[in-house]
Amino acid sequence: MRKVEPPFDLELEGAAIRIAEHELQGKRVFHIDFKGSRKPLVIVVGIGLRDQKFWTSIPQGRQEEAEKIGKLIAEYFRGKSK
Repeated sequence: MRKVEPPFDLELEGAAIRIAEHELQGKRVFHIDFKGSRKPLVIVVGIGLRDQKFWTSIPQGRQEEAEKIGKLIAEYFRGKSK
């Protein structure tokens, strides 16, 4: 099992957001704090048809935000592994 990342900050549309990674039942879950501008968001990677990965919100309903922020998180981790 990999180590859970400590909280980190990213930029979304010119505003800072705080990302906290958690592990729930063996899955990586990300809590996004918009620092007061919007309600917090929880996102996770889902597996769709043909084993295709996608970012989704929990609960569902904020899919567009989940996909945008999920891409930022993926880029952050890719950058750390270089």
